[in-house]
Amino acid sequence: MTQQWDTTVSEDKPNEKARATRARQRAIGRELRRMYDDVAQEPVPDDFMDLLRQIDEAGDKTGKGKVS
Repeated sequence: MTQQWDTTVSEDKPNEKARATRARQRAIGRELRRMYDDVAQEPVPDDFMDLLRQIDEAGDKTGKGKVS
């Protein structure tokens, strides 16, 4: 018995490809949002906060506004 494959181009194929592309984009978007949320919840490192304080103090001495 020989296997026969349908070689005709179906009108559904572009829609299937578009659906698959959108599904991949949604999955990527979900993962990026999850990663961003994780990073956004992390505390600001003490060294960075110290640097911001130093900049604020330097700005106070020169009469310029605060950075943070």
